[in-house]
Amino acid sequence: MPGADGAIEAVRLVNGIFEISCIGDAPPEGICGSGLVDLLAELRRHEWMSDRGAFADRAVEIRVVEDPRITFSRSDVGHLSIAKAATAVGQRVLLRRLGLRPADLDRVYLAGGFANALDVGSAIEIGLLVPAPLERIVRAGNASISGARALLLSRRKRATLDALVRRIEHVELEAEPDFFDLFTDGCLFQPIVP
Repeated sequence: MPGADGAIEAVRLVNGIFEISCIGDAPPEGICGSGLVDLLAELRRHEWMSDRGAFADRAVEIRVVEDPRITFSRSDVGHLSIAKAATAVGQRVLLRRLGLRPADLDRVYLAGGFANALDVGSAIEIGLLVPAPLERIVRAGNASISGARALLLSRRKRATLDALVRRIEHVELEAEPDFFDLFTDGCLFQPIVP
């Protein structure tokens, strides 16, 4: 569900029981993105799920909350692995093209509501983010609104943006010779290996 009141935004598995935190301290209604990232990381940490997304004991779903019944299914895992793989491929290809390793990055900016609630360690563990040093990861908040405001109020910022836009290069991930191999690796719930 979207990041709204009642969305599970954080998950920890303690003694076989899921401890959850919901937006707005409301009763749970579903799981939003940051909660899913935590859930996947917890399932991997406690070996309730393999790196390929198979649940222990061949279960087809895991109950996260008893009442109301909120579950996480193998189908959910499949959808998430595909979405995660797309971002993993992008990060790997860009690092490779620039000749960089994650440790070489000065900053990794995360923007938007999802990024604000995201447990970066969990995101790195499941391969959603490259393993950059945690102290170099910056949460930019709602960057679209603050950026639009800055551009409306400053000619200098508009000129800076214009210069940056002229340097942008489009990279077609699917044109990479090893795209399929990178995508398949990206579907695994394990840290990204650049």
